[in-house]
Amino acid sequence: MNSEEYKRVKMGVVFSRSLFIKQAFLTLVLAIVLSLVSSGFQFFEGISDQKAEINQDFEELLAVVEKPLSEAVFRLDVDFAQQQVDGLLFSPTISHLEVRDESGNIFVEATGAKRDFSVPKFFTDFFLLDLQNYERKLHLETPDFDAGYLYLWPEKRYLLDRIFKEQLSILVYNLFKDLLLASLLSLVFYFLVTYPLMRLTESLSHVGHNDDIPLPKSFHRHHKLDELGNLHATFASLWKKLNTALSDLERSDSHTKAMIEHAADGILLLDDSNKITLVNLTAELMLKKSAIELKSHSLEALHTPSSWVEFLDVLQNLNLDTPLTVEARYQIQGVELPVEIRMAKYRVQSKVETILLVRDVSERKDAEAHIHRLAYYDSVTSLPNRQYLSDKLCDVLKSSRGTNSSSHSAVVFMDLDRFKTINDSLGHNVGDQLLCCVASQLDSLIDDNIVFARMGGDEFAFLLVHLGDNEVQVEKAVNKFVRSIMYACQQVKKAGHHEVHITASLGATIFNGDGASVEAILKQADTALYRAKESGRNTFALYKTEMQAVSDARLEMEKALHHATESKFFKLYYQPQTNDKNQLIGAEALIRWKDEQKGFISPAVFIPVAEEIGLIVEIGQWVLNESLSQVAIWLKEGKWDPSWRMSINVSPIQFQQAGFLPMLKEQLEKHEVPASCVDLEITENMLLNDLTSSLEKMHAIKRLGVHLSIDDFGTGYSSLKYLKSLPIDRLKIDQSFVRDLLTDKSDEAIVHAVIAMAQALNINVLAEGVETFVHYDRLREIGCFFYQGYYFGHPVPPEDFIAEFVHD
Repeated sequence: MNSEEYKRVKMGVVFSRSLFIKQAFLTLVLAIVLSLVSSGFQFFEGISDQKAEINQDFEELLAVVEKPLSEAVFRLDVDFAQQQVDGLLFSPTISHLEVRDESGNIFVEATGAKRDFSVPKFFTDFFLLDLQNYERKLHLETPDFDAGYLYLWPEKRYLLDRIFKEQLSILVYNLFKDLLLASLLSLVFYFLVTYPLMRLTESLSHVGHNDDIPLPKSFHRHHKLDELGNLHATFASLWKKLNTALSDLERSDSHTKAMIEHAADGILLLDDSNKITLVNLTAELMLKKSAIELKSHSLEALHTPSSWVEFLDVLQNLNLDTPLTVEARYQIQGVELPVEIRMAKYRVQSKVETILLVRDVSERKDAEAHIHRLAYYDSVTSLPNRQYLSDKLCDVLKSSRGTNSSSHSAVVFMDLDRFKTINDSLGHNVGDQLLCCVASQLDSLIDDNIVFARMGGDEFAFLLVHLGDNEVQVEKAVNKFVRSIMYACQQVKKAGHHEVHITASLGATIFNGDGASVEAILKQADTALYRAKESGRNTFALYKTEMQAVSDARLEMEKALHHATESKFFKLYYQPQTNDKNQLIGAEALIRWKDEQKGFISPAVFIPVAEEIGLIVEIGQWVLNESLSQVAIWLKEGKWDPSWRMSINVSPIQFQQAGFLPMLKEQLEKHEVPASCVDLEITENMLLNDLTSSLEKMHAIKRLGVHLSIDDFGTGYSSLKYLKSLPIDRLKIDQSFVRDLLTDKSDEAIVHAVIAMAQALNINVLAEGVETFVHYDRLREIGCFFYQGYYFGHPVPPEDFIAEFVHD
């Protein structure tokens, strides 16, 4: 180690010690430096002052010897002059003397003895460079005589040595004084600063978490208002903030650990080499491995081979601070587990980490599969549903258009005949079993290029794909397929404990994708099915263009009916009901619809359509409200006798509604019409659907005081077995029997039988369709005393009804 390195090390040791030592050392060094600098300035000033004194001394000395030497030269007294010169050499300050005459010749001279000096010659040359030799002119005033010159060489080394000795004492004095002052200052600094700081530091070193800084009261008393007091206050404030920050940090750390440990998702933390470094409890339970096992295995060991390739590619290309969600499959104890992984890569203190939030989505996948099955498959037969078939049909159309193929495909709709009767009579459970049996039996006839679906209810559909380019051959293929379906449907079906015989009606359409839409194709197949059912059922119809006109007409009817229902374009006409004395006993409310384009449309046309499209309940409620409102008006005006009845037709669908009875009560209370003024007409076919429920509802209606009649009696499945138990007040003989009463013995016999049966059961009978006096007279002869028909009056608007049939 060289001297420079040693000095640096030494200085480093000094400055690494306590503040007091540093301060004391620096103070002493500074005092020495300042003292030396000050002494240096004093030294140079002293030299300057000494030079002035030396000059003055030499001038005074020369002035003393000037006259004696001038006289000696004048007298040419060499001895005296030599004596004077030698006397001057007794002063150590003079090195050499010469006296020269006016001609410059040496008159006398003298040189001082040689001496040893401690001061080097170059110091003399440096400090006394401007101290020159002295020259004095010797002049005698009396007589006036220039005697010559006196030359003097000063002893500079002696002079400088004397100056150094004088200045050294000053230097030592100043240095001692400055060192003493520096020591006193250091001591004062120690007691005022260092010692209090040591106490403060010691207190800080022993203070505990959440403790105050312990200091003696004297510290606060002496340093309350000074910088140390402020330092203590600052430390105390910082310590308090630090404690708060530490508490928050500990709480945050605990909270973070708790959140990680109790997170619903599994958490895996990866380092920059994709090695697992952290695992939470959820991940251990999900992956059925401990944290130690997971950390010792590679991430690849968790994935299935196919899943790992895709996941690794995503992981390696993941950018910083760009979260991404992917799905993968883990292999857990031989079982594949579908997972959703939310991953994010970030940088923490120059290190790159990747966090994986792993969620078990097996339940969600099962739910999605279940939802997919619910969305695309029928819950009863497990066959594809309407949506599935529509999507497949859409795919076929897109494929045909994309390849410009002329290949033909077909859609076949199938409807089970009499299924509603079987379902209603044997129960819905048997109906469902029958549907499953049909689906299972027909599924065996389905090829790979055929989609077999249940469209809803008892309606099925087949999508036959890519049957060929020749439309004639395709039509033959469709006919052959339809015959096989119809034959299979005709076979005996086992539904529960029942053996059921059914047939099917089918309609088909052939297409090749040119400009056709899914909706249009399905509509064509439905139109063909509708034509097959119109043709007597157990038949097949292939869609033809002319069928569309019938379908469009029905669609127009449905749209117009919807519009009429919403806008209340219906009106009620009233047809009188009389007795054998031609007295008014009531009226029947008959709905009329006058279309803006087609005029009046018969109820026989639009009522069945309303029943099919679900508008009959709303229309029926409107009829009941309007008719009761009219009766209420007539009652207030005194134009309606309380003994008369307003006959109102009730659709079987409306009657079976759970809210029908409350609605009837509400309407009666709303219009304040006596229940005895209302006669509800129902059809006997309605009773076949659910006799028990119908009977309960009929008895409830009777308890309200409302009359009940069976309309169109004889046209349905009349049975004395249930007729005797019905709480009805009147039977209405259908006009089809009354019309041919005079010419058809069978109709006459039926009318006789109905009247006789009604009389035996104490039920009134009213004949509909009485159009002539002869019919009226014949009915009265055989015991029918209540009538309704054109002979007594046509259906008319309410104001005409009062004008024509109600008399004061």
